[in-house]
Amino acid sequence: MSIIETIVFFVLCWWMVLYLTLPFGQKPDEDKIAGQAASAPKNPFIKRKMIATTLLTFIITFTFYMYMR
Repeated sequence: MSIIETIVFFVLCWWMVLYLTLPFGQKPDEDKIAGQAASAPKNPFIKRKMIATTLLTFIITFTFYMYMR
C-alpha cells in the first residue's frame, strides 16, 4: 500500500467509525427547550468520541496496512 492509499483508507474508516461511535452514551436532556428535538442529547461528548474514533481507526488502519504489506 502506498502512503496515499493508506491516508485515503484512514479517512474513510475514520468517518465510518465516527458514525458508529456517535450514539454511545447518549441520554436525552430532561429539561426540554422549545424548538429543540426531544431526542437531543444533554452532553454529546464529541471530543471524547473523536479521540476514541481516531485511536480505533489507527488500529484498524495499522492492522490493514500490515496485512496488505
